[in-house]
Amino acid sequence: MNKHIVKIGIITLLAGMVLPSVASADEALCQHKAAEIQQQLEHARAQNNLHRIEGLERALKAIEDDCTNVGVLNEATDEVKASLQEVQERQAEFEEALSEGDEDDIRKRRIKLEEATLELEEHTQQLNALHGQLIQ
Repeated sequence: MNKHIVKIGIITLLAGMVLPSVASADEALCQHKAAEIQQQLEHARAQNNLHRIEGLERALKAIEDDCTNVGVLNEATDEVKASLQEVQERQAEFEEALSEGDEDDIRKRRIKLEEATLELEEHTQQLNALHGQLIQ
């Protein structure tokens, strides 16, 4: 692992942010989000899970009242930024462990860095998928 991973993450983040944001009158991302919650709501009703039903109904109402494509994209972008910061912190910890030479600590820090990198990749893919939904 090296700083190359962090650079890839930054480049990927920037690529996701410069993709054209296509505003849509029908708020396609919100419709998709609402459909996912509606599906979960149907499952909760089938299981007669009253607590879950109430929570999902509140979430669905919030989407219907307040959701915008820009808001969904901003949330996804914030997740990517937080993941990128996590990767940078884990990279620094890994480099510190390398300089100290403790093999067990190096192994643990490498694993944490790899996990953080995977999370960054996942969040970046989700952001890019959202952009793709708007372009279609």
